[in-house]
Amino acid sequence: MIKELQRVPLRVSRQGTGYLGLTLLFFALSLGTVYFVFHSFSGGQFRIPANLFSAGVIGSLAVLLALYFLADGLRLYCVIRAMDFRIAFTCIFKLVFINFLVSNVTPLATGGGVAQVYFLNRNGMTVGEATAATSIRTILAALILFTLTPVILWGNPNLVHIFFHRNMLYGITLISCAYIAVFWIILYKIRKVKHCVFRGLYLLTVLKIVSRLRFRTLFLKVSCELDLFSCGFKKYFRNNPGWAILSVVFTALFLLLLFSFSIVLIRALGYQVPVLTILAFQVVVTFFMYFAPTPGATGIAEGGYGLLFAQLVDKQDITLLTLSWRFFTIYVGVAIGILVLCREIVKRKKAGCS
Repeated sequence: MIKELQRVPLRVSRQGTGYLGLTLLFFALSLGTVYFVFHSFSGGQFRIPANLFSAGVIGSLAVLLALYFLADGLRLYCVIRAMDFRIAFTCIFKLVFINFLVSNVTPLATGGGVAQVYFLNRNGMTVGEATAATSIRTILAALILFTLTPVILWGNPNLVHIFFHRNMLYGITLISCAYIAVFWIILYKIRKVKHCVFRGLYLLTVLKIVSRLRFRTLFLKVSCELDLFSCGFKKYFRNNPGWAILSVVFTALFLLLLFSFSIVLIRALGYQVPVLTILAFQVVVTFFMYFAPTPGATGIAEGGYGLLFAQLVDKQDITLLTLSWRFFTIYVGVAIGILVLCREIVKRKKAGCS
């Protein structure tokens, strides 16, 4: 796997072009869904209040945005330090925006972690340890969301009606429990995971899809990376508990900052909605974004946000609220990610020519 990652620079230009194409698709789908929100939830009504462009609101959003990006970088940095690996924070900050871009233009956000693993590997981490670091970063946020969502849905009767059937709440609760169970298996039952990999590769050998020699080579490579992956998790929990605690703190802070954009925007639109209500709605929207098959949860994010927050604001404000929320939480990060990726492509081309 490491050798495969080392060949990636030869394809950086082609992949960069592909990512830029996916980015155009992402924005097209996203704006198309905002247009759907405009017609379905706003009834064609649209209002831009003057207060939204006041110095206080713009200043608050700018500070919030800077802290949002900083917390995103710090949660990964603390995970890596907890695993007893040192890396320059400037590198981490670059990874934040590359992750913003790649995860939001690939289905199910599958590409962001791969891109981060590649760059961490180039900075000295093994593939298994880098995978563990990015996985822990994701798992920490998911555990918070997957724990809070069932509690919020069961405790808020207004949200229950939106989901039409109570059985959906049972399903959400089951999914949350299953996610925690999978985390436990990865942490404590890595041998069972390796056994499943062995059986899967053996089946491919029986079907003559993979040769016996290739079967042995693949299993040894995967087994080695799984051991490094498991070792990374163990290092995170045992080596530096202070950094591990900080990673949890910054993860919670990152989510709070993410949800706070809606608080500032709703206040700027002139509504006095309780903060806990806004946070609860945001947790539910973010939870469902984890299961959206579209790039960057496009469509699901805007539609779900519009559906829920239409209960809190008037029709003429829901489109602007939805668009502003996506702009600050996603579009800005994606735009910066494009610049960072283009800079990396130029650097690779210069390195290749020298």
